[in-house]
Amino acid sequence: MTALLNEDERALRDAVRSFLDKKVAPLVAAHEQARTFPWELLPQLYDFGYVRGGVPEAAGGDELPMMMQAILMEEAGRCWGSLRTTVNVQGMVARVLGAAADAAQAERFLKPLLAGRRFGWFGLTEPDAGSDAGALRTTARRTPDGFVVNGSKLYITNALGCDFGILFVRLVDSGGTDHGVTGLLVDAAESQFGVHDIPHMPLRSTTSCELTFDDTLVPLGNVLGKPGGGLSLGMAAVNAGRLNMAMGAVGLSQACLEESIKFCRQREQFGKPIAGFQLVQQMVVEIATLTETSRLLGYHAARSIDAGEPGRYECSMAKYYCGESAGRAATLALQLHGGAGLMEESPVERYFRDAREATIPEGTSQIQILHLGKALLGHSALR
Repeated sequence: MTALLNEDERALRDAVRSFLDKKVAPLVAAHEQARTFPWELLPQLYDFGYVRGGVPEAAGGDELPMMMQAILMEEAGRCWGSLRTTVNVQGMVARVLGAAADAAQAERFLKPLLAGRRFGWFGLTEPDAGSDAGALRTTARRTPDGFVVNGSKLYITNALGCDFGILFVRLVDSGGTDHGVTGLLVDAAESQFGVHDIPHMPLRSTTSCELTFDDTLVPLGNVLGKPGGGLSLGMAAVNAGRLNMAMGAVGLSQACLEESIKFCRQREQFGKPIAGFQLVQQMVVEIATLTETSRLLGYHAARSIDAGEPGRYECSMAKYYCGESAGRAATLALQLHGGAGLMEESPVERYFRDAREATIPEGTSQIQILHLGKALLGHSALR
C-alpha cells in the first residue's frame, strides 16, 4: 500500500509508528491489566495531528487532509484499541467545538482541549437512542438561571477521565414544546451530574459510562451552536468517527497479521515450523487479504472526502467492511495461536476482544447496511 501514499503521508505513517512502537506499546499490557490509561501521553500524540487534525487552522487546529487523519487512526489501531478509541472521541469533541464554539467557548474548552489540558466526552447515546440517534429523551428546559437537564446517557467513552463534555438534549420550553436536539457544554466544575463506569469486555483501558442528570443546571452561555441544530452537529462528527473506526479496525487487522506471521514462524509442531502447513498458510493469507481490502476501502473514503465529496456512503461502507473484517482477522489470529492465544499474556487475546467492538460504535454493521441500502435503492428501511 506504500505506493498509494505520497511522500508526506509515508513520512507521517513512519514517524507515528516509530513513536507508538517505542513509547506506547511497552505500556499497553500493564495498563490493560490495571484498567488504566496514560492520559499524560496524549499531548505528545497531538503533535502528530491526533485530535487537532480535524479542527480548522483558524480555530487552532492542524486541518489535516482526511487521508492523513486516516493514517493516524490506522496506526493507533495497530498499537492499542484503547488508544484508538480515546483519540477518536477526543477528535470528535474537537471537531464539533471547532465547527460551532463561539469565542468564549473556544477559549474555555477548545483551546485547552487541543493543548491536552482538558479532555471531553461525547454524550449522544441513550438507553433508548443508540442506532436511532434522533430518539433522544434527555431534556433541557430553559430557566432564568440556566438550562435544567433531566435524563441519562449510556456507554459514554471515558467520561470518568474527562472534565467536560458535549451533551445532546431535546430543548423544551415550559409548556413542553420540543425545539429540537441541541448541544450543551457541560463542565463538571459547574454542573453536578452522576457518572459511573459499566464493566465491559473490550478496550479495558477505557471507561464506558452511564451519565445521569437530575435537575442538573447548565449555564445559558453553554449552548453549542444554534438551538435545535445539535443533531446535525453530532452526526457530522459521527461520520468522521465512522472512518476513524474503520481505519482503527484496519490497524487492528494489521496487528493480527504481524503477530500471526511472527508466531507461525517460531512455533514448531511435527518437527517443523507451523508456517509450512497448508491450512496455516490459508489462514494467514486470509488475514492479509482482509487487511489489504479493508485498507483500500478506508483510503477510498478518505480520498473521497479530500476531493470535496460528502463521503457518507464511502465511510459507511468502510465502517461496515473494516469492522467485520477485523473480527474475522482476530478470530483467525487466535486460532493460529491455539491455546496460547487464549492467554491474556498474548496480544491476540486483546485483539480478539477489541475487534468485537469494531462493529458496534458509530453505527452498527446493520445500520451501515441500511444506510448503504437506502443510497443504492432509494428506499429507507427505517422510516
